[in-house]
Amino acid sequence: MKLNPLDFEELDRIRIRLIILGGVVILIFSLLASRLWYLQISHGEKYLEFSQGNRIRLVPEPALRGNIYDRNGVLLAENRPAYQLLLIREDTPNLETTLHKVSESLKISYSALQEKIDANQDLAQFRPIILEEDLEYEKAMYLETFQDDFPGVSVVVRPRRFYPQKNFASHLIGYVGIVQEDWTELPAEKRSSSQIVGHSGVELLENDHMIGLDGGRQAEVDHMGRELQVLGEPVPSVPGKNITLSLDVRLQKVATDAMKGESGAVIVMNPKTGGILALASFPDFDPNLFSGGIDPENWKRLLENPQHPMENKAIQGLYAPGSIFKVATAYAGLEEGAITPETEYVCNGVFQVKGRDEPFKCWQEKGHGKVKLHGAIKGSCNVYFYNTGMEAGVDSMHKYASLFRLGKLTGVGLLNEKAGSIPSSSWKKRVLNEPWYGGETPSMAIGQGYIIVTPLQVINMINILANDGIWMPPRLFLEDEGTASQLIPLKKEYLSLIRKGMVAVVNEAGGTARKVQFEEFTVAGKTATSQVISHKTRETLEEELEEEEKLKKEFQNHAWFVAFGPAEDPEISVIALVEHGESGSGAAAPVVRKLLSYYIDNIYKPKSQNTVQTNLNSENIKFSTRLQMAFN
Repeated sequence: MKLNPLDFEELDRIRIRLIILGGVVILIFSLLASRLWYLQISHGEKYLEFSQGNRIRLVPEPALRGNIYDRNGVLLAENRPAYQLLLIREDTPNLETTLHKVSESLKISYSALQEKIDANQDLAQFRPIILEEDLEYEKAMYLETFQDDFPGVSVVVRPRRFYPQKNFASHLIGYVGIVQEDWTELPAEKRSSSQIVGHSGVELLENDHMIGLDGGRQAEVDHMGRELQVLGEPVPSVPGKNITLSLDVRLQKVATDAMKGESGAVIVMNPKTGGILALASFPDFDPNLFSGGIDPENWKRLLENPQHPMENKAIQGLYAPGSIFKVATAYAGLEEGAITPETEYVCNGVFQVKGRDEPFKCWQEKGHGKVKLHGAIKGSCNVYFYNTGMEAGVDSMHKYASLFRLGKLTGVGLLNEKAGSIPSSSWKKRVLNEPWYGGETPSMAIGQGYIIVTPLQVINMINILANDGIWMPPRLFLEDEGTASQLIPLKKEYLSLIRKGMVAVVNEAGGTARKVQFEEFTVAGKTATSQVISHKTRETLEEELEEEEKLKKEFQNHAWFVAFGPAEDPEISVIALVEHGESGSGAAAPVVRKLLSYYIDNIYKPKSQNTVQTNLNSENIKFSTRLQMAFN
């Protein structure tokens, strides 16, 4: 039988189709084979890790932040357990249902939970979302007990900063908060613990040392995100460094109680070592508010408070020092030969400057009569120091005030310390483009006018005076006390004269701070009142305002008192600034007295008694034994 030629053509077409189809099949299988090679051989390890990620999770263990202690080991800042409520969307089959269960069972607003989810939409599905930062213990235990009813929801324990002393020394210790930036620049092993960082005070200053090294573990989890077992050996975290301050909580508490209801600052120091025994700014705040992120209502309340509780007035508040500046004026007068201890001026209550209509006034309206240096310091006679300042001159007062380190940063280390300013003729020309007028010198001589300083600078000056010209820089940390002393080129005989005048302020008739006198503990001190408004403005207000308006606190002068003791061998110095306190002797001196009284009764006397007892005990030991002990 003969085949039709058309059949041969059809067979050729079929053959071609089969060849093409076979080529396509071979190509497909070649591609599949190459892909399998790529996935299983070439990049097998990589994709094995990806596949294990579905059942293995890395559970970080953030390192504990270092604790902060006072000089006697009293805890000031630590870490307490906080229960975080987490949700992993990848492990939550029905997100809406789960959120409703959480809301109903734990009494948490559903809208608040949904807001947390919405705010983290860009987060990977397997990453946990924090629904609640600090869940109550009872709620945390409830959720742990009924874990099966809350797929994808878990409770983890995280360290949270806690300040057991609450408001005490809040400006010095500082506070922590959630990091806003720079977190990704930290080493990987510090990132978890570094999500909480210091924002102010010592917490900020020592942040890098107090952050520890994170640890962690690999854990196998089930489809609900529950941990089944730990794989391999966990890597333990390393806590951050503990910090010991020179602070004494006992004195800090006395300062806080003494300033109750007032605005201002109190500082207690050891002039011999520079150690800061207490540093308080008022009003203060509770740093615990910031530990988990402060809520808007509390933050607004702090910011809108007219007394500025977030400002550390001890190092940031700038005030005219008032009569305490007479220490620098007296030294300038002595050094420049403008006065001697026997120089006498007559104070009749006013001081007239040529070319000025209004006279400068003494706080003692009737005047002090004839007065010499000792009496002028004791009675804080303005007229005596008007004369001294005019004779010494503005630039001499600037020179010696600067030697006492007024108008300069103390280097205490706390953030945003302010320097203030001590004016000179060149300063005024540079800053105000005006010459210095002679009528401005009397105001400067008594610590008014353009002078602005911080309380820490003022006590710093008094420490130099108490130490006979040796400056011990302010120290925050116990291990740094007594380091880096500097000898200031000041004449000891002049410093001694000024110290004797300050002893008279407290211990002699006519002194302005007689209420701060103690038996067997000689206190040297100086009162000051710094003007908030000028005498002329005050007189205008007296005429224009109603009686109630005149008595408003913001119109009242600031009150200062600074003291050190025992005067013959100082080991404590105290300064108090009471904003709008009106009178140094009336408002600030009682605060200092309370601190000195506590120090004398609870620290100075027991220490003295122990020294006496030790000496008595040593006298009963045989000489040969004492000699041997001395060389051991």
